[in-house]
Amino acid sequence: MEKNEGGQLVRALGLKESISMTIGTVVGVGLFTCGSSQIGYVGSGIIVITFLSLLISIWPCLIYGEMSAALPCAGGTYNYAKRGLNRVWANLAGWHYIISVVGIGAGETLAFSNYFKILFGELGINIEGVDSRIIAIVLVLFFLILNFRGIEMSGKAQTGFIFFFWGCAVAWFLYMIPHIHLDYFDGIAMDSLPPFKEMMYIFGLVWWCYTGFETCVSMGAETKYPQYTLPRALKVSVFLVFAVNALFQWFLVGLVPHEFYHILAVADAPYAEGLRAAGLVGFPIILLCIGIAFGGDLSTINPGIAAPARYIYTMAEDGSLPKFLCKVHPKYKTPYMAVLVVGIINIILIATGSINYIASVSLISLAVCYMIGCLAYLGLKKHYPDMNRPYRAPAGTVGCYVTIAAYTIILIFADRIALLTAAVVTVAAIVYWALFTRKHENKIPSIEEEIGILEEPSPQEKAKMDKEYRIWKAGTILVTVIALGIYIIPVLF
Repeated sequence: MEKNEGGQLVRALGLKESISMTIGTVVGVGLFTCGSSQIGYVGSGIIVITFLSLLISIWPCLIYGEMSAALPCAGGTYNYAKRGLNRVWANLAGWHYIISVVGIGAGETLAFSNYFKILFGELGINIEGVDSRIIAIVLVLFFLILNFRGIEMSGKAQTGFIFFFWGCAVAWFLYMIPHIHLDYFDGIAMDSLPPFKEMMYIFGLVWWCYTGFETCVSMGAETKYPQYTLPRALKVSVFLVFAVNALFQWFLVGLVPHEFYHILAVADAPYAEGLRAAGLVGFPIILLCIGIAFGGDLSTINPGIAAPARYIYTMAEDGSLPKFLCKVHPKYKTPYMAVLVVGIINIILIATGSINYIASVSLISLAVCYMIGCLAYLGLKKHYPDMNRPYRAPAGTVGCYVTIAAYTIILIFADRIALLTAAVVTVAAIVYWALFTRKHENKIPSIEEEIGILEEPSPQEKAKMDKEYRIWKAGTILVTVIALGIYIIPVLF
């Protein structure tokens, strides 16, 4: 771990931690709540929507890979927009990112509560009378302490959560294979689909299962050799996210008869409630809930606190938020005041008790943030043509326009109340900038001043990093092929 004297963040995250932080943010509340509940409306057609969601996520991942390798700072899109556009856009991106990723974490704590209560019910202990919001708040307090104690500890815990989740997932998949009914798939598409407007709303909720794909970018100041680590983590993560989503959705389609789709459509915990409806109770639900609650959910809550805290820290350090929020703990080297604020926002969102509302607000704010990120990419190309870019996204300029167009369409069909909430956030961000930030704006430091000289790994370290990446890449290709291939099985048989 690189040491840093004084009140500065520490570069402690490697490829494994960057991938696990990113996947942890993405794979969780979306997949195990409102994302998979859409199977109740589109059946096995969910794979088409999931695949299209992957396609509109790959290009922005590569674009963020280029920007993060060149500007490996805490704060991600905020810093890119500050240089590529201006501080107004940067503040807007920062506010929306904070709200959206905190929303992911808040929704995840509620999802944990639902699966946690079902788990205890299957074990013969009835805790249905306990308010899910109380369980969620207790969980937030635990992760506030974990993140307060340091990014290295948080990163190691994150890797543990992710691998525990994958272990439980593989065990559950193997156990449930004999219970799969291929006739439940009815081919790839449903006989009839919802109206176009409703389909686009469904598409947005499924795409939300990919949002947060750039989580590792927000911790660029705490990443070792970010010029290599961050682009690699982004390329691997987006396909792993697709594979996990596609695999779990395949099993849900193959396990739940069509007559119970109306239960899935409104379920708070569609996997557990779907298994109950199909009569697959006991061990299948217990194993599933253990994996989702203590692996998938915990792995999302952790970066759901860590990532937005880094945005708050960066914005405060830059004068865009109150200065006390950039305080770094002298012992643990964490932005502890920013972590505390994230906890407070979490508790406010948890108090609403609505995962669907939180999901809609989150997906809208992240779409706005990513669109600003794409505009920042174009601005960086224009204003910093000679900036060192260790990684270059293929056809990045074209990718920006395609991404902005795709995400605009998602916003058009998003939930109206959530759009209104996003509009309030936008107005509040601009007003705050006009009243408090504008007069304190300082000159933007040079890239060298802000980032310093990025250390190059030794030949031995580079060889080790390359080998680790090859292993991750090979594993990702394998699970992606499997995730796509199993959808062909019902067609063939």
